[in-house]
Amino acid sequence: MKPVYLPNFVIALVRTPRLPPTFAQFAVPLSLNKLDLKNYLKNAYGIKVLGVRSSIRQQPVEVEQQGGARRWVRKQSEKRMIIEMEEPFVWPEEPQDLTKFDNKLYKNIEKFREDMRTRSMDGGRNRIAASKTRRRLSLAVQEMRNERAEGPQEEAPKEELTDLDFDTVAGAGQNKS
Repeated sequence: MKPVYLPNFVIALVRTPRLPPTFAQFAVPLSLNKLDLKNYLKNAYGIKVLGVRSSIRQQPVEVEQQGGARRWVRKQSEKRMIIEMEEPFVWPEEPQDLTKFDNKLYKNIEKFREDMRTRSMDGGRNRIAASKTRRRLSLAVQEMRNERAEGPQEEAPKEELTDLDFDTVAGAGQNKS
């Protein structure tokens, strides 16, 4: 019996509409070289490769906060390889009905990730960005504190806005911009 060796890496074909049909782009692991990709495509799919170009894309530096500490991190780089084939490859049409692929779940996961990203940007404090409403409310709170410091007045004292009230007042009847 002949042993079969399967690769322990993932190669992803990337949809690139700007490239001519005789070219294809792949997202590959950093450890894969041009000869490996050429041999893989020839032996696994029978594709004759005329040339291979590779590039490594460095990811941007991001700030990661844990507690009170900040850390600058750079995610792992991505390696892309473009091959030139002897015969053209035509992409199939993109599917219009995405229900088979559970697209609703995918969109919900993306929305959750985006929410987590925005929360992590402000250190988990759930701050609201400075806006006209925020400034007006902070001025009102400051006036209330000044009135309390001066002593009781003839007018009925205004209610102090708490964090819980702030969210409801900020969203009530104001344009969010």
